[in-house]
Amino acid sequence: MKIYLIILLLVCALSCGDAGDAATSTDQENIQGAWLGQTESLNGIQKDVSFLYVFKGDTVSFTDETGKEMRYSFKLDTTGNPRLLIIRSEDTLTNPTPVSVGYELNGDSLKIVVAPPGLRPTEISDKNDQELIICKRKGSGKT
Repeated sequence: MKIYLIILLLVCALSCGDAGDAATSTDQENIQGAWLGQTESLNGIQKDVSFLYVFKGDTVSFTDETGKEMRYSFKLDTTGNPRLLIIRSEDTLTNPTPVSVGYELNGDSLKIVVAPPGLRPTEISDKNDQELIICKRKGSGKT
C-alpha cells in the first residue's frame, strides 16, 4: 500500500511540474509583441497613460510618455499567485537587482502590477499602494 501511495505522489508531483512548465511556455509565447499601456491606477485613482511595452524573446523594452526607452531582460514565474514577471535592467552595473512585477495575461489584455520598492505584488489590483497598469495588445482593435 505504501508503494502505491508513493508512486501516486510522485506522479502527481511530476504532472504538476509539467503544468507549471506549460503555463510558462504558453505565457512566454503569448506575451510576445507590442502592448499599449492604457490606464494606470494607484489606490483607486486612475489616469490615462500612453506607455509602450515590446516583448521580444526574453527582453522587454518600455517607452514612457516622453519617448524615453528602457530595456530589460525578463523571465516569467508562473508558479505563484499572482504570476510574476522578473525584470532586470540591461545596465546591471548601475541596477543589478531584479524586480518582480505581477502580471495577468488574458488574450489581448495584459495587467501589470508594480509593488512599492522592496516588496512583491500580492494581488492583481491597485490596492495597498500597488500600481496597476492596464494594457492592450497593439493592433488588436479592442479598446
